[in-house]
Amino acid sequence: MKPVILLQTDFSLTWGAVASVKGVIKQVDPTLEIEDLCHDIKKFDPWEASLSLGTVVPYWPAGTIVVSVVDPGVGTDRKACVALLQNGTYVITPDNGTLTHLKYGIGIKAVRELDPSIRFDAGEEVSVFHGRDIFGYAAALLASGQKTFESLGVEYPVEEIRECEEYGLRPILGDLSASGFVMTGLKHFGGIQFNITNEEWKQCGFTEGQSVHVVITHEGKTMFDRDVHFERSFGFVPEGDPVLYCGSSLYLCLDLNCDNFMEKYGIDMGKDWRVSFEAYED
Repeated sequence: MKPVILLQTDFSLTWGAVASVKGVIKQVDPTLEIEDLCHDIKKFDPWEASLSLGTVVPYWPAGTIVVSVVDPGVGTDRKACVALLQNGTYVITPDNGTLTHLKYGIGIKAVRELDPSIRFDAGEEVSVFHGRDIFGYAAALLASGQKTFESLGVEYPVEEIRECEEYGLRPILGDLSASGFVMTGLKHFGGIQFNITNEEWKQCGFTEGQSVHVVITHEGKTMFDRDVHFERSFGFVPEGDPVLYCGSSLYLCLDLNCDNFMEKYGIDMGKDWRVSFEAYED
């Protein structure tokens, strides 16, 4: 049975880029199965791409071939690579930080720089669509058995894989207090996620049902400042109210019950979006 190809990009589905990638894969082998992870990763943001892979890839079977194309450096000398994870999954991507969470999560067994001669013949060389001509094409060759991992390129040390600097920004944890930054946001529902794991949050001594004073700032401007209940889930607060909870991604989250937190309060994500938490007594 041939492995599934799982696609992630920042292309969106509002034009034909994703379909072009799938078309190249099908030209190599029309029997290959292609699934979509997400095509709405924040534009030009390897950090969000890395977070997404770290959250989703553990739930896919070993041998899956993941293609992640969030590539602000397309056409430059940044490496195009294929990584073999410790669980047998392959990830084909620019080496620009996208592999960060997988490196520290599942773990990376080996990584190879894609041979530049492995390229789809589109009739004319284009330097700005490597998702189609290099990454998707290489995935199809690997999935169809026309190429092995070893034949895709020269191996280089896992230690040389580029990492997102955000990963090194650790939260400050205290007794019933914590601080960090808004790591990512779920644009569809509007909830946000902090760089504080569920386990780290619990180590600070916070308990369900407790009120917590939450302050979110951006470049010195206070964007959110109020008391929020820490609960098991959304339904423990009235509709429209904010709620802190331990998310399924294993990180602390803040949402509005049946509303969009990011839209209502003008919140975005990134290391400049700082947050602090302190226990608040009712």
